[in-house]
Amino acid sequence: MKNFQFSIFHPSGDLPQGDNFQFLKRQGRISGFTLIEMLIYILLVAVVGSALVFFGFWAIQVGAKTKANTEVLGNARRAMETMVYEIRKATSVYAPTSIFDASPGQLSLATATSTDVDENSAFIDFFLCGQALCLKREKANPVALTNNSVQVTNLTFSQRLNSVSSPSIRINLRVTSTASVRPGATTTIDLTTTANLRVY
Repeated sequence: MKNFQFSIFHPSGDLPQGDNFQFLKRQGRISGFTLIEMLIYILLVAVVGSALVFFGFWAIQVGAKTKANTEVLGNARRAMETMVYEIRKATSVYAPTSIFDASPGQLSLATATSTDVDENSAFIDFFLCGQALCLKREKANPVALTNNSVQVTNLTFSQRLNSVSSPSIRINLRVTSTASVRPGATTTIDLTTTANLRVY
């Protein structure tokens, strides 16, 4: 009787043995997230999200603060420049309607005029109307020198007599923003200056 030998054909050659076979088994495992990895991922997402939200609120607050600063400074400067300009044009202070060394104060000035043949002078007044600083010329309605985004919280006039012919007016002006209700975005500015009346 003849002996027959059988062999099993493998496409890649001999069957892997030992460590090589274990390596292939490890390679065949399906990778995925463990519970710890998932918790770390969620924590990182939460931290990044919180940082973005905080940065957004911070940017909004900085923008509001910058806008408030611009409004307050612009209104205060415009009001102060107008008062100084009119004081330097004035010929005298009209004491009966002026209020000095108190807030809210009032300043009444007499100015030379050439438009009215029956009068040699006209009067202008600076005072608070509500929360705004107003200028009123004779025979005209008051005009607000500050807008509704700010409020004037202090207006004080003081008369300084440098000489009989050259008095001066000291102005203390405080302007505060009103556009934001958040205390951190509120801005206040104090301006002080002195202006001399015209000398004849």
